[in-house]
Amino acid sequence: MSNSDGVPSELLIAAVGGHPRLRSALGAALRWAEAGALDPGDVKSLDDGIARRIRRAVRSLRPALATTAVSVVWADDFADLQRASAQAVMVDHDGTAGSVRRRLLVVAVCDSSDGPAMRLLESAVERVAAALPADLELEGFFYDVLLYTRTLPSSTHISGRFRTRVVPDDTSVWSADLISALADFAAVQRGTPTLRTAPRLPSALAIGLHAFLASRAGSTWGLGSYPGSVTAKFISDLEGLARSTGNPVLRSPNEHGLASGSMARWILDEAPFIISATSGMVDEFRGTLANLKYAKAQGFLLFADVRGEWFPFQGTVHEHENSDDVFRARGLDVVQLRRPYQLRADLTRAFEAYDRRTGPVVLMVSPSVLAFTDPAFRPESMITRLRPPADRERSGDEVFVRAHHAERVLTALNSQSARLLWQCGRMNVQESDLCHDLARRCGAALCDSLTRPGTVAKYRNGEVVREYLGSLGMYGYSAHIHRYLHSAGQLRPPEEQWLFFLKNRVAESATPFTAATLNKQLRTVQVNRDPCHLAPFATIPIESELLPFMKWISANLCVEDDVLAMRRNAIEEARDSDEEAAALPVSPMEMGFFMRHLNQIVEDLIITAGYEYTSVIDVGRGGASAVRNLVRTGPGFSGWYGRSLMGDALSAIPALATSRPGHVLAFIGDAAWMLVPDVIPTLVQQMCLDQVSMHGNLTIFRLINGSHSLVNTWAETRRHTFPNSNTMVLSMIGEESECDYGPVKVRHHVIRDLDSMRAVGSRLLQPETIDIYSVLLAHDNACDGLGLQGESDWRTGPEQPASDPKNGTVI
Repeated sequence: MSNSDGVPSELLIAAVGGHPRLRSALGAALRWAEAGALDPGDVKSLDDGIARRIRRAVRSLRPALATTAVSVVWADDFADLQRASAQAVMVDHDGTAGSVRRRLLVVAVCDSSDGPAMRLLESAVERVAAALPADLELEGFFYDVLLYTRTLPSSTHISGRFRTRVVPDDTSVWSADLISALADFAAVQRGTPTLRTAPRLPSALAIGLHAFLASRAGSTWGLGSYPGSVTAKFISDLEGLARSTGNPVLRSPNEHGLASGSMARWILDEAPFIISATSGMVDEFRGTLANLKYAKAQGFLLFADVRGEWFPFQGTVHEHENSDDVFRARGLDVVQLRRPYQLRADLTRAFEAYDRRTGPVVLMVSPSVLAFTDPAFRPESMITRLRPPADRERSGDEVFVRAHHAERVLTALNSQSARLLWQCGRMNVQESDLCHDLARRCGAALCDSLTRPGTVAKYRNGEVVREYLGSLGMYGYSAHIHRYLHSAGQLRPPEEQWLFFLKNRVAESATPFTAATLNKQLRTVQVNRDPCHLAPFATIPIESELLPFMKWISANLCVEDDVLAMRRNAIEEARDSDEEAAALPVSPMEMGFFMRHLNQIVEDLIITAGYEYTSVIDVGRGGASAVRNLVRTGPGFSGWYGRSLMGDALSAIPALATSRPGHVLAFIGDAAWMLVPDVIPTLVQQMCLDQVSMHGNLTIFRLINGSHSLVNTWAETRRHTFPNSNTMVLSMIGEESECDYGPVKVRHHVIRDLDSMRAVGSRLLQPETIDIYSVLLAHDNACDGLGLQGESDWRTGPEQPASDPKNGTVI
């Protein structure tokens, strides 16, 4: 829509299909957008939540519509769309060719969104996009094709390239969803230069690997990959190249499965391979690495890896560990590809290692090399020069704490007029008691983390912890914390706040802040007994056990009254701020919408029935959303800990359900669910055959949004590319059922909307029962604590009334 280059733009909305209510729903959305406000009649007739969503969308749209003309073209079907859209742009509105940038937004109503119908629709969109006039742009993915269907498939759920909804029964909800889609479309266009101004070149690394293996094995080599944020575009590029030459693209639930499949193909057909994995996944190949080496299987194991960070997120080569040792122990050749300008030389070494036929060659690739493109890159000459074979740990300075460091901390606590935020690691009972007491006495805000949820929580021993503000982490951090640390969207000056890390490594996943931000824009105190875990950017590193440090602080604490009052007021202001995001009762439900309604159920049980539970959080958007949105009563287990291995939390459920007191609530994404074996038979076996008791209720929320949602968000918002089948997850939903296995009952429920959540509360209290919920959710790119910049998203944050520039009214 509006463009950073100042070129005026026109939005052409193509409405496809003859649904009788589409015209009125779209007409209302455009009327609101054009007027810049809801009229009094609309306000009276709309639900408060829907009206809030519309107002926020309207406010977000105002800058775009100031420089954008909007028109609508109607088409009976996609065959008619090409003609209608071409006719609509035949006349240049201002008479100057090329002076207007036109974009197409497709709103379509189809009978079905099942697999075959979706493939036909994708093909139709591709044909339309290819045949459009040169000055009319349609990228054809999530933000610019909005698909409405009359029903969703009853037994499967998978995300597609398009934003898909069931036609809402309430026309006003449909209108609100349409204006929300328009706001999303506008936001993306403001932040994205037109994608047609330059060709999207394939990764140079993908070109090189494809050309080399084609020269050695023709169409027999196979490509296997498991998606990751850093490797997403590289994989997409290499898949496209592989398919163009007839090479098979292989799938598996996990990296180990890919390695096993490659092993089998090598033994049977001597077919080489490329397996692409993302950061931190070295160990997922397990003993199959030894088998591949023993068989001298030829291929490449490619790992994205980030270096230079302090405890990097999913990193495996850094100052505290080195996965190269794993490969050396297996006798594998390892080639580092770190810098784009060295790509030709590094690939030459990799190809020479491949030709030695001693086993797989490991490629450790930096993000910059994965993303590198070069229209002049031609690997053929390099490959020709290679003769094909004949047939047949950091030791840096330790950080020592000087005695005056503790005195500096005490001075900051007692007399500095600065906010305090303490992120707490795992604490024993004595440490927890003292930590809560000190926080109350000195006015410190408390938070847990993405990797260790529930170390401190909103409820403790049945009482509300007034100092608790939520979670802090790379993902899933609380909006309350954001408001506590920020002012007008910017971090408060360093002299206004201290961030404490108690029994904490300050790993990359522990905060949304970079090491540079922690070093230059925040004052930090880190307390850790291991000097190797003291971060080099900590302002005050304290090498100590936590308990003696806190006892010394407690004995000497004497906070000035005005300082204490300021800190407590700051906490209350952050706690009392409106964190609720605008959401709609659409189907499939939005992730944040579902989590907030579930939170209401859980919190009511805590207040009315003394409910306590252990949370089990798996890696993915659903787990991060659960950390951000759900109230906790104590420590839980998070798969985000350490390398963030998807499926680890799911695998831990049998042990936790049979050893932890009370109830267990688990949040597992559909991708993680498919990554590891079914844990329920193991748990039932323990209870029936081993006579192990389950002390409470086990509830597993299987969060089905049909995709590797975090990867899709990265691709859509950072790389501005649409998802493909590599990041989609097809889930078999199954029928609702109930089975008794001796002492335990196993039930399966399906949640599609709020009505199907009504019985959740009563079920959570039923002991020796396993409740599995298949929750159908939509993929979306709402912030939900996924990035600092998302806290300024139009969906979130407190509502600020804005004046309509046309008539001065408040929207």
